[in-house]
Amino acid sequence: MGRRVLSLLLAHAGQTVSVETLIEELWGERPPKLARKTVQTYIYSVRKALRKNMEGKPPIETGQHGYRIRPEEDRFDLWCFQKLCEAGFSELGGGDVEAASDSYRRALALWRGRPFEDVETGVLLMAQQARLEELRMHALEQRIEADMALGRHRELLTELSGLVISHPLNEVICGQLMRAAAHSGRQHVALDAYRRLRTTTANELGLEPSPQLRDLQRRILEGQVSLERPRVRVVGGPPQKPPAELPARTPGFTAHSREVADIVRAVRPAAAASSGPSTVRIVLVAGGVGVGKTVTAVEASHCLRRRYPDGQLFTTLHRPDSTPVPVRDALTSLLLSAGYLERHLPESTEDMARLFRSWTSERRMLVMLDDAHSCGQVLPLIPNSPGCAVIVTSRWRLEGLPGAVTHVPLEGMSDHEGVVLLSSVVGAQRVARERASAMELVRLYEGSPLALVALGERLRARPHLFLHEVLRRARDHTERLALLQGPRNDCLRRLREAYLRLPAAERRLLSTLSRLPGPVREADLWNEAGRPGPYAREFGRLVESLLASHSLKVRDRHDGPVLEVPGLLRLMLSTWADRPWSASVGDFALDGEDRLPLVSAQAARSR
Repeated sequence: MGRRVLSLLLAHAGQTVSVETLIEELWGERPPKLARKTVQTYIYSVRKALRKNMEGKPPIETGQHGYRIRPEEDRFDLWCFQKLCEAGFSELGGGDVEAASDSYRRALALWRGRPFEDVETGVLLMAQQARLEELRMHALEQRIEADMALGRHRELLTELSGLVISHPLNEVICGQLMRAAAHSGRQHVALDAYRRLRTTTANELGLEPSPQLRDLQRRILEGQVSLERPRVRVVGGPPQKPPAELPARTPGFTAHSREVADIVRAVRPAAAASSGPSTVRIVLVAGGVGVGKTVTAVEASHCLRRRYPDGQLFTTLHRPDSTPVPVRDALTSLLLSAGYLERHLPESTEDMARLFRSWTSERRMLVMLDDAHSCGQVLPLIPNSPGCAVIVTSRWRLEGLPGAVTHVPLEGMSDHEGVVLLSSVVGAQRVARERASAMELVRLYEGSPLALVALGERLRARPHLFLHEVLRRARDHTERLALLQGPRNDCLRRLREAYLRLPAAERRLLSTLSRLPGPVREADLWNEAGRPGPYAREFGRLVESLLASHSLKVRDRHDGPVLEVPGLLRLMLSTWADRPWSASVGDFALDGEDRLPLVSAQAARSR
């Protein structure tokens, strides 16, 4: 039983295997009463056995819900095998077939019989056994493909003849034997292999061979294959057509034209001379919720797509429920776009990141990462080729991105841009008749594209509603928010989701600041943060976090810079009535009991 436990941990090396999974493997649907205790005993015996042969900390770690083993990479054959296969795949795709053949040959040399051959296997280990056998077979097919590209057809005939007997339903191996035989002048061997495969598939599966194999047989009969120049074909590899995943650009987009030009200027390949010949170009488009980060980045990306002929990749780094997308899921999305099959992807996130960097290393690609949550989420998704560029959008001021990152901050649109956007939704003539009202609406909503589109859709749905009537309602704080809540497009939902993404302490401080009657002088805020006390340093960190997330903004005033909450967010928070709120930052509590004496409502009002 201990060997089965160790085998299952090794099959999931680097990942936590739950106790329930171990119980299912050992006893299936009829575990004993003390199954958990028995699993602990097996883990203890495995650790004891490993400790005799290993120095230092035992490789089996205990987690909250199970156990994880992480052996040293150079001592774990499966990891070495996967790394060699990744290298061979990249070399084969890049045309270095001799290096690819060597990499795959070294990977296959690590195998000794079948996986878990001398271990009793349950349902889960049997599934892992089949997965590992499939990985081995894929590597073998790729090594043969590389050898054929090197012209080693005659040398492969004996090996392939044995393989078609061992794997009578494998069309890839049969096709390789047919091609190798045809190139060696042995058409009868190729046609006999096809005949035997067709008979087997018809008898056992009731199917005909695939159209590709039937076409290969036809070309052999016509004598075409022997005249072909051998070419590399990566089984399950990237598609020939480059990916083009950018979302559609917004019709009539005119806002943030200066920022679009800044992105294009920073990303275009000609900019490599200024940033160094070996630097991947990264642009960070950052700003608060609803300022048009994604639309602006998409517009710039479309302007650049012809400069990146190997394709454009796009992935969103937040889920619909506002939780960040795990790095592994994002890498899986990118590698599937690259043409990799999910079942052939490495197990660990680190290996997947290395595979993505290898695939992009010789390509000129544009990668757009939308709505990033943190620098740690972005770093594994950055290619290492100077021919690639990355455009990142985020609400956060991401720090720690590599190289000379170009920062493109976004705020609300200008009055003119806002009126143009409103005209594109409502209608140019209708807005032109009440341009002054339209201009004031843009100012009241701080040039927010999200708010102006929601407002425009409401006006478009009611052709007889005048802009000055909407303006009269928008002048009232409560009505200003209500106008954004349409039956299908609820702008406030986006604001709520953005607010709820913040940690709890930042949310509490932001809500308190929103209830002050006016902005707070930056100097006063930092003076309070610098006062002696158990929470002063924590308070300063919270203020920095709110500034980094664009939930607070700095505005110059005659008596010095002031900090204020963006208008729509402040209105939303100040009108929420889900709990009693004080109008003083002095009532802000970091732990629910101790309070920070800070700028009171009276002090803010006096300014």
